Amino acid sequence: MLVDTTVTCPLAEMPARAVAAERAGYDGVWTFEGAHDPFLPLLLAAEHTESVTLGTSIAVAFGRNPLLLATMGWDLQSYSRGRFVLGLGTQIKPHIERRYSMPWSRPADRMRDMVTAVRAIWDSWLTGGRLDHRGEFYTQTLMPPLFKPDADEVDGFGPPPVWLAGVGPAMTRVAGEVADGFLSHPLATPQFLRDTTIPNLIDGAACRPRPTVHHSAMVIVGRDDVERAAARNAVRAQIGFYGSTPAYRPILDSVGFGDLQPRLRELTRAGDWKAIARLVPDDLVDAIAVTVTDPADGAAELLRQYGPLVNRLGFNTPYQADPDLLAELAVEVQRADG
Repeated sequence: MLVDTTVTCPLAEMPARAVAAERAGYDGVWTFEGAHDPFLPLLLAAEHTESVTLGTSIAVAFGRNPLLLATMGWDLQSYSRGRFVLGLGTQIKPHIERRYSMPWSRPADRMRDMVTAVRAIWDSWLTGGRLDHRGEFYTQTLMPPLFKPDADEVDGFGPPPVWLAGVGPAMTRVAGEVADGFLSHPLATPQFLRDTTIPNLIDGAACRPRPTVHHSAMVIVGRDDVERAAARNAVRAQIGFYGSTPAYRPILDSVGFGDLQPRLRELTRAGDWKAIARLVPDDLVDAIAVTVTDPADGAAELLRQYGPLVNRLGFNTPYQADPDLLAELAVEVQRADG
C-alpha cells in the first residue's frame, strides 16, 4: 500500500513541508484547489524533493481549458522528471458558474471531452502531428510550431497520467474509461467503495485495466483523549458539511444514514454550522472515520477496511493533526502491508 500526504500551505512553506514529507517516508505529496493554487506549490515541491509522487487532488478542470491543463501538466512533468499526476475534478455547478465564471453542463460528458482534448494536445507535441480534436465541448485545432514544446522535455517518461475524482456512477464510469487513476472522495465508506465505486470503474474500463484507486480516509488522531475528542468534533463537522450535498447522499445510504442528508442540506442553507455538527451521530462518524489511539492498531484497521479496495491511501484530517503522529501511522501502514 502506498501512503500519501496532502499539503496545503502558503508557497513560502512548501519546500520545507515537501522535504519533511519525503523524509517521513510518504510515497506522494498532493495539493488541492482551495485557498491556494494547486499547481504552483508542486513546482517548489519538485525542486526540493527527489522521489515522491506529486499530484493535484484536485485541480478544478472546468475552471480551466484543455490547453492550460495540458501546458501546466507537461511543464510539471518535465521539471519533476516524471513524478507529476494531473488530478482533476469537476467542482459543483454554483462554483463553476458563480466563482469561476465558466460554463457548466453534463459534467461527466464534459470531463470525458476535456481529458480527450488534453491528451490530443500532448500527442501533437510528442509526435509533431496535426492537432485535430473536435469534441462536443472543446475544439483544439490550432497548434503552430512556435507553441509546441520539445518532445525531448518528457523523454523517458512521457506526459503525466491523468486521474479523475468522482462520486456518482456517471463520472466514475468516465474515470474507468479515460483516466489512469481515480481519486475517491474522503466521505466514501468502504461499503460504498466496494459496492458502487469499484464496480462502476470496472464497468467504465471495459477491456482496459482498472485505474489506480486513491482514497484519503478520514482519521481521528491525537496524543491523548482531549486531542482525539477535538479531532472527532472536527471530523463530525466535516462529515455534516459533505453530507449536506445531495450528490453524496448515496454514500450516506451505504451506511444507513441517507435520510439525514435533506436535514443537513437545510442547515447548510441556513448557515447553521454548529447545528450541522450536532446532527451527525457517533455511529455515522465511526462508519466513515477511523479513530487511531495507537499507530500500529490504526494501521491494521485502515488496511482491514481499505486494503482490498485501494492502491494508495491518504489521511484526511480537517483539523491541525500532529504531523509526527500521521507519519508514524503512515510508516505502520507501509510496514503492515509488507
